[in-house]
Amino acid sequence: MNRILVPLDESPASEAIVRVAEALARAHGAELILLRAVRPAAGPGSAALGSDVDPVAEAASYLKRLSETLRAGGLARVRWDVRRGAAEQAITTAAARERVDLIAMTTHGRGGIGRLLLGSVAESVVRSAPAPVLLIRGRLSSSPGTITKILVPLDGSNLSAEILPIVERLAGPFDLTIALLHAVEPMPTSAVAGVSSRREEMIAFRQEEAERYLSKVASALEEKGLRVRHAVRAGQAVDVIQQYAGEEGIGLIAMTTHGRTGLGRLFFGSVAERVLRAAPVPVLVWKAREE
Repeated sequence: MNRILVPLDESPASEAIVRVAEALARAHGAELILLRAVRPAAGPGSAALGSDVDPVAEAASYLKRLSETLRAGGLARVRWDVRRGAAEQAITTAAARERVDLIAMTTHGRGGIGRLLLGSVAESVVRSAPAPVLLIRGRLSSSPGTITKILVPLDGSNLSAEILPIVERLAGPFDLTIALLHAVEPMPTSAVAGVSSRREEMIAFRQEEAERYLSKVASALEEKGLRVRHAVRAGQAVDVIQQYAGEEGIGLIAMTTHGRTGLGRLFFGSVAERVLRAAPVPVLVWKAREE
């Protein structure tokens, strides 16, 4: 990991991501790029709707102060950039131009990026970003340094497994434990109509299949020197993920936005959306390629 892009809007809420990005930058020796998008003034020659304050100069001053604070704390590779235009376009353009390995941002803020995650800005970023997006909803309840486990929900598909190389790069420097989780969701009534007597047998078969799959994935990761554990739980995917994260002291949830089943819905569908809304920890999302 060489470059991490951190979009900000000058609000304390948006700054909550900074310490997470800083911890990652320190661990990987990566460069931190602070970004502020400023919308064009309302009219020619105007500043900020009648104000004498130049929004670009104000944004530059803010980012300069923050970068100096980070450097004073020992983070050597920090720079900043102010871009005119819509936030989502500024973020995706900067990510592509700088060839960043990660975009780290909060889901709330004052303006620009300060909309709910499911609003147009973050939705657009997740859908079009050339890099994984690390999201936190509001302020963190713990320090990034206390993260010891990454939860990776998988559903057995190649698409859901596309998050694994990214997780490997994150877990290695921090020596974190990767927790693989497969949620075996209840079978639809229509799927078991007429074979209710075999319902338990069918569920048991699906759980055994999931166990074999996770064991294979875990072994491959362990061969790379990573610490891995895995679990198969029965229940709705969202409930299983939330319960497991709470029970196991998970510090980060990493998942793709597409998959075959369970998590195999668009990110802004019910599963991942509800995970993010309720998660007290950062959520790393990656829009997997179509099969």
